[in-house]
Amino acid sequence: MTLKQITKKLEKIKKTGFVKTHRNGNTGIGKTLEDLLGIKENNIPLPDIGEVAELKSYRKSAQSMMTLFTLEPLPKGGDRDRILLDGFGYSKRDNNRSKELHSTLSSKRFNNQGLRLKVEPNKIRVIGKSRRLNIYWDMASLEQKFNKKLPALVYILADTKIVSEKEHFHFNEGYFLDGFDFEAFKKRVKNDDIVVDFRMYYCPNGSVRNHGTGFRVKMKKLDDCFAKKVCLI
Repeated sequence: MTLKQITKKLEKIKKTGFVKTHRNGNTGIGKTLEDLLGIKENNIPLPDIGEVAELKSYRKSAQSMMTLFTLEPLPKGGDRDRILLDGFGYSKRDNNRSKELHSTLSSKRFNNQGLRLKVEPNKIRVIGKSRRLNIYWDMASLEQKFNKKLPALVYILADTKIVSEKEHFHFNEGYFLDGFDFEAFKKRVKNDDIVVDFRMYYCPNGSVRNHGTGFRVKMKKLDDCFAKKVCLI
């Protein structure tokens, strides 16, 4: 599809009003929008810009942040996750996990697990309050990941309501973002507008399960990571 074709489809979807979710749960909004646009995956080839745009959808009422991409820090291997779990993990009584680490890291202060981020010229480091760590993302890998995952972005906002115990969406606002600015990305990390989520735990057999380390952004700061913004609807 071209941007013009996407815009026409979105205008038609907007005029339709509220649509019942096509899937229960948090992922229902994305599945519903994909079905309405007639696409099977969450990316759209755009011949008029020569790129593939990631499709994102977001509930206006939600307070959560948008996940930009997932990328594990260096060094590679299970020892890195075990160091984090052993040094900063915690246990709960309501599951069989000896330790888990569901933790959001920002730059300006240590979180409850004693972890934070530090932006350096060539790296973003994980800093431990109680112990020294050598865990980091190099800037080249981050920039490559961002350019691969989000060379351009179409993100659509929706009002929501519950009818007969089913969520309904009104997709009524949408934008196209292009021209990723990596310097702006680093600035957003420094200002805590972009944070990192660790999601890992020990399985009963002692192995580590890692659900992916996510870079997440505040919606109102998303535009600042791109040079170009076009209103679609």
